[in-house]
Amino acid sequence: MDVAAMLPWLRVLTMVICLSLAAHSDYSFLMVKDRHWLIFSIPVISLLFAELAIMGTNASNYWMVITLLAVSSISIFRLPDFRNAYSWNSQERLLATLFLIGLLGLLFGAYQNIEVDFVSLVLGEENEHRTLWWTLLSAIIIILTLLFSWKVGVIQGGADVKALILLTLLMPSWRFLPEPLFFDSASSSLPPTFVIFLWASAAFILAPPILILQNALSGNIESFSDLKMAWHATKRPLAEIAEKPVWLLTEVSRTAEGEGPVISNRILPARNAPSSEELLAKIASLQEQGLQYAWVASKHPFIAYLFLASFPLILFGDPLPFLLD
Repeated sequence: MDVAAMLPWLRVLTMVICLSLAAHSDYSFLMVKDRHWLIFSIPVISLLFAELAIMGTNASNYWMVITLLAVSSISIFRLPDFRNAYSWNSQERLLATLFLIGLLGLLFGAYQNIEVDFVSLVLGEENEHRTLWWTLLSAIIIILTLLFSWKVGVIQGGADVKALILLTLLMPSWRFLPEPLFFDSASSSLPPTFVIFLWASAAFILAPPILILQNALSGNIESFSDLKMAWHATKRPLAEIAEKPVWLLTEVSRTAEGEGPVISNRILPARNAPSSEELLAKIASLQEQGLQYAWVASKHPFIAYLFLASFPLILFGDPLPFLLD
């Protein structure tokens, strides 16, 4: 097997290792450190440059990769404030340089590749170097879309967005992956990043009915109020809750008139997980009210579903053309 044939499988290996470690971290500690994404960006970028070198592509595509890196860095680093350029530290100066080079690279690439036959481009009949430039441009648009979705709250988890951005760098199009074993990726109308997101979403949708069944078998559903909780939470003894990081959904509160205490179950957990001290304090307040059990929501990190989705991505590719046929 030559180097060109090995690169797609090296990308698959990188994807599986990266997502598995991130999923384990998010499930165990409710977070994935930025250091994880920075470390895995090294093999991702190396594989991308190796692909360009093997293709013998033109300079505009190398410049475009730098533009891609500049846009991707927004997910981890704050944009330098150009109003305070005189007080920048070394990191801010490096980021500003990266963005400047990226902007120049985008303009240079656009000048060389803007004139294109879009019909030939869509059909895959255009020059491969020009096609690659437009592929990298579409990857930039995908990353900006992901960042905007994160900003407005459509995608909640920062780790999920960073994972999808890294996957976009890893596989900007289907030509960077091995041919799926069962479906033809050439018929796909979606980039791999969106396809793995769809596979992960399909797996994520299966979680609520499984939790409802689990709660029903455990005898936790005794009223309609319990049913409202059972699709995303489980009832546990208070003595066992502090063993793992969870969101405690059963709370002690007071009425607007200051009367109370009132025991209530919140349907959705807080955006940020409570610290161990906060969790222990809430458990103690529930025990003072004589409660022995409470509803808790465990972390079901979407990034874990992204890890699981990597396997149907490789086996089946994009299922939409098959389903719509």
